[in-house]
Amino acid sequence: MKSLVTTILLALFAFTGTVEAQNQNFTLLDKSTMQIDGTSTIHDWTADVNDFSTSISMNSDSMETENPSNFVDSFSLTVPVDGIKSGKGGMDRKIYGALKQDDYPTIRFTLISVDASGQASESAVTMNATGELEVAGVAREITLPVESMIAEDGSIKFTGNYEMNMKDYNVDPPSAVFGTIKSGEKVTISFELFFAN
Repeated sequence: MKSLVTTILLALFAFTGTVEAQNQNFTLLDKSTMQIDGTSTIHDWTADVNDFSTSISMNSDSMETENPSNFVDSFSLTVPVDGIKSGKGGMDRKIYGALKQDDYPTIRFTLISVDASGQASESAVTMNATGELEVAGVAREITLPVESMIAEDGSIKFTGNYEMNMKDYNVDPPSAVFGTIKSGEKVTISFELFFAN
């Protein structure tokens, strides 16, 4: 476990040529993706998150511990609601309305803690990330598994997914045709985030 986290951190800090600094900030790469998958009474649907921003800081001191547990020192993600695109204008308007875009134009996730002491393989570390997710003005603490690994280009890659019940955030699932077509309450948010210094 320690060796893989150390490898990930060394690869990251190689971009700056040093591992002496305790914290380093990293940049989100353009190839990062995020999408939302849902269901309805007629068919499943997918919306891409085309616009989002992040802030992340890594902690090099965690390399010195036997069971590194917070090599991600801080992380936040912001999604403008109008950055969610299904490819269908009518569906997008339903999504924006359900998410109360006029009052709450952004969705936010702020990391509280990371537990990286769990499952590890030769190529990846699975962490449990706990943070506050704010949707439509309602903030809840959530925990989700996130897998970290070194990508082929030397950047660090975080992947994961989280199933969210819209009702937990007082969001009424979008509907159409006078309510005869309804989305399911649960959606799955999936992401692949790539970072480099």
